[in-house]
Amino acid sequence: MSEDDDFIKEEFEWALKDPTEEKLRSLGEVVSTITKKLVEAISELQNDVYQLQTQLQSLQSKMSSLENRMATVRAAPAAAGGGAAAKAPEAAPTSAPAVAAAAAPKAPPPRAPSGPMAMMGELKALLAARRRKAEGGE
Repeated sequence: MSEDDDFIKEEFEWALKDPTEEKLRSLGEVVSTITKKLVEAISELQNDVYQLQTQLQSLQSKMSSLENRMATVRAAPAAAGGGAAAKAPEAAPTSAPAVAAAAAPKAPPPRAPSGPMAMMGELKALLAARRRKAEGGE
């Protein structure tokens, strides 16, 4: 167990042996600290997931673009026919990227965090309001 874990365990045991207002208030501070650390950890995880989603969307967009270019290059020799087959490779490099770029779908922009992230914001606001109230009320 780490020092934090030991401290938390001792605080709970101390407060629960003979609960008084002082001990319960101290226990509340420990719970508040634990909650704050959980909120921070969850926020960091959500940011990491959001960044990974953004990177994944970028990779998917690049793969889609490459697939479109490959399809365009494959279609160019077939469309050129028999006698014009010699000219098709020259024309394909210049026209294929332009066609592929125009046909390549763009990845949707990364969506703003919602759901759990919005709840985390609300929880942070509630904890901050509780802290201000506790500090102002003493």
